[in-house]
Amino acid sequence: MRYIANVVLRGRVFHFRRRVPDDLRPRLRLNELVRSLATANPRTAKLWAYRLYLASESLFVALRATPMLTDAQLAHLVQEFYSLILDQDGQGRLTHGAITNELRQHRVVQYETMAARNREALACNRLEEAGFVTNHMLSKQGIVGSDLNPTELARARQAMLRAGIDVAEALKARLEGDFNYEPRDRLLKAQLAARDAAPVPASPETVPEPRRTEPVATPPQPSEFLSAVGVAFRNTQIVTQTWDKQTAAQAGATFRLFVDVCGDRPLAAYSRKDVGHFRDRVERLPNDYGKHPRYRDLTVEAILLLHEALPEARRARPITQRTVKRHFSALSALWTAAVARDQAAANIFSGFRFASSRKASEQRDMWERDELSRLFATPIWTGCASPARRTTRGTLVVRDEKFWLPLIAVFSGMRQEEICQLHVEDIRQDEGVWFIDINDRPPRKLKNATAVRRVPIHSELIRLGFLAHVDKQRRVRQARVFPNLEPGGADARLGHAFTKWFTRYRRDVGVYRSGLDFHSFRHTATTLMHQAGVAAAVIDHVTGHATAGETARYTKRSTLPQLRTAIEMIAIGVDLSALHTDARG
Repeated sequence: MRYIANVVLRGRVFHFRRRVPDDLRPRLRLNELVRSLATANPRTAKLWAYRLYLASESLFVALRATPMLTDAQLAHLVQEFYSLILDQDGQGRLTHGAITNELRQHRVVQYETMAARNREALACNRLEEAGFVTNHMLSKQGIVGSDLNPTELARARQAMLRAGIDVAEALKARLEGDFNYEPRDRLLKAQLAARDAAPVPASPETVPEPRRTEPVATPPQPSEFLSAVGVAFRNTQIVTQTWDKQTAAQAGATFRLFVDVCGDRPLAAYSRKDVGHFRDRVERLPNDYGKHPRYRDLTVEAILLLHEALPEARRARPITQRTVKRHFSALSALWTAAVARDQAAANIFSGFRFASSRKASEQRDMWERDELSRLFATPIWTGCASPARRTTRGTLVVRDEKFWLPLIAVFSGMRQEEICQLHVEDIRQDEGVWFIDINDRPPRKLKNATAVRRVPIHSELIRLGFLAHVDKQRRVRQARVFPNLEPGGADARLGHAFTKWFTRYRRDVGVYRSGLDFHSFRHTATTLMHQAGVAAAVIDHVTGHATAGETARYTKRSTLPQLRTAIEMIAIGVDLSALHTDARG
């Protein structure tokens, strides 16, 4: 058979194949066009292939000639985003009471930080930070973000970051008593000016009054149903930094679960009877319903029927009351906002109580001393075969994030992401004490305001060479202490990949236990300080917890020497002297 362009023979049938140009692949979501020519005759195949080639060429030309995101759409995108957030803020102000000056000042700092983060993201071209909000606003215009080519999507994200700066500045200005803030971004200013200059509809006097008829009930619009209201609420929570993306994603799953059980309706159409029905169903769900393949794509009712049909030995335990409470918390937040916007008469999720199956002191597992001994006797700390073979015993000790993160966590009580995002400039000395400055200067992100603190560096970490590691990063002009970590997951956390690796590693080396994870190091540090007699308020200052009760009124802060004394009380009972820097050959 002679060669025929763009034609391949599969079995006895000819097929047309043509590679999709690189710039059009994101638009078409295909790498090549393939179609059976339904013939075994070479001449017929050649004719049909020629026609398909011309048709595909016309398709490519049309796609390149007609961008999916016009300048008008882009301008409307940022204007709608700006107006949506400010309108919601305005409605909240009209329906809520006064706010304290302390809360006002906290929110001013919050919006200053939001604007600064957007500016830095623009400066560093981290456009993906606006990805979630951009996709939501595009969908409101009927555009699917994944259908845009990379350049168009980048334009939209860049515009949203620019608008985000003005949103944050406008909200900050309102908290300072200025309700006449004018946006600085040129694209946003032009669109708002065009909107304000639009012709005003004719006054009622010039329009004939329509004949009065009996009122007709207006059916609820799709945008009023829980499925749509929930999406809009989640996006507002993210934009205002009330929720991080992981929390918003969990809330989205909760809203979908509620719709599955109780149907999709306007929020005002639900009652506490629906809530009781929802709780009854959710509390019976097996704890593996979201992971096990047998439950994939099934409704809640179908999952319950299938689960109950299993032999008792194969049934998983039901989800915990803590998880049920998390579902109710997300729904309660949605309903609270709906009441403020007059979308619901009352919060039907308030007043529910949830039993705890464990004592408060047992809510988190901790690493026991024998478990720490087994962990630090594994190849990461005793020697592995190579950087790529960390579970195989050898002679190489690689002092990177895999080596340091568990050690820092157990000797400080710091959260994983607090350690992962450390910058070289955060390692400081004052009053003769080396300490870690935990702050929320962009791009750092902390769990809450009490997480800002100074944590002295344990003497064992210094003997292990942590300060030398920091100096090495400083000499090679690395900004971060652990530069190998890359952002990942819904909230672009630097510890995303490490979390998964640490679980795999513990399984591979035989130190895995259900309920024991990286966060358990924090509980271990807290428990060891408590057992050594450190005052509860000082432990809270070390770990970044809010001190409860009357103590909080009188114990505002601890000195660095006090904090160092508390940190030095962490004695894990493991001999790490072979890893001390003066013990290395």
